Amino acid sequence: MLKLLLLSCSLYGLFTTPPYRITGRLVDHQYNPVGYFIIETYASNKEREPLALLGRDTVRNSNGEFKIQVVKKGSYLLRIAVPNYTDYSLFTTIQDSSYSFPEIHLQPTK
Repeated sequence: MLKLLLLSCSLYGLFTTPPYRITGRLVDHQYNPVGYFIIETYASNKEREPLALLGRDTVRNSNGEFKIQVVKKGSYLLRIAVPNYTDYSLFTTIQDSSYSFPEIHLQPTK
């Protein structure tokens, strides 16, 4: 019975660990919010190299805001693609429950 109780407590801890959050906001070269973009999230290393693709999200937000959830502390690389704008890469190391990038200014390709 004690083993079952310990096992259930361990499993409860695995499923109730809150996710870590990465947030930010994209604006164009005229400081208008970017309402549609794609973000790829990679596990990374200290040299800012992508190691493994963790997710690909299509973001539709009229204020240009995004929120990415990751399951553990560590280093992450975000690659952002927006039609008619230069692709953008961001690197961060998550140590706290959330990290927020300063406003990201995109440059047009034309």
